[in-house]
Amino acid sequence: MLEVKNITKKLDNELVLDSVSFTLNQGEIFGLLGRNGSGKTTLLRIIQQILLPDEGDVLFENVSIHMHPLVKRKIFYMPVQNLYYERFSYMDLVKLYKRIYPDFDEEYAGKLMDRYSLSKTKKYRELSTGLKKQLSLVMAFASRPAVILLDEPTDGVDAVTRHDLLELMIREVADRNTAILITSHRLEDLERICSRIGFLEDSRLTGMTELDDLKGDFTKIQFAIEENVLSLLEERNIPVLSQTGVFYTILLPKNDVKSRNWLKNLHPNIWNEMPISLEEVFIAKFGGKRQWQEQD
Repeated sequence: MLEVKNITKKLDNELVLDSVSFTLNQGEIFGLLGRNGSGKTTLLRIIQQILLPDEGDVLFENVSIHMHPLVKRKIFYMPVQNLYYERFSYMDLVKLYKRIYPDFDEEYAGKLMDRYSLSKTKKYRELSTGLKKQLSLVMAFASRPAVILLDEPTDGVDAVTRHDLLELMIREVADRNTAILITSHRLEDLERICSRIGFLEDSRLTGMTELDDLKGDFTKIQFAIEENVLSLLEERNIPVLSQTGVFYTILLPKNDVKSRNWLKNLHPNIWNEMPISLEEVFIAKFGGKRQWQEQD
């Protein structure tokens, strides 16, 4: 449905995206992960053509969005903050989006506003951060696009409302076959709703995989040993999730038999293997170097 082809972008002479390519399929929720400053927001802005790439193109159903701007009616981008909304009320936004998105569903928007008890008269600037997010999501779903780009959509939203919004995303995909590309620092949210994950690292997109496959490739191991083995774990590039006294929690690829045997040969007093979370994979992938540096 949506194809990102070899996108390269420099900002202030710094390479932010380097030949990034992937396809977003109809009816899927794809999670884009990366450290702060990794280029996630830049990539979403390029897809919506707010920024233009230095190289590459973005296609919707094999049509270049840059060459055919009206295609953007099929795509809705929700940024982290939307200063443009500040002077508008809900009714103002409805009028605006009915002009931009021909399939805008005002009745559906009204139902969502009532469901979340959102004010239809207050200006956007008068709302709390959480309410602003909710109103923006209402506009996104009611616009009935084929693709929705969500940048930190649940940031600042309370736990109960966040649960409802995640359910709404799942239902939107199930009922309308909408494709959603989402970035979030709430990895538990992505773990709950995403079918596929990609990592932005060093300007490139790596680790594109099904979420279940990613989690299935690793084992979390907790072991206890009297001697300090941090330096030995570092030498072997074994990610340490935590250490408390003699207790270590590490993440190990299931196919890394050599490291497993080496650890077993240390004769730990305790050895437990446990399922892992997406957050732990993220920490192991992006936090390892920083973690070792902090300990040095």
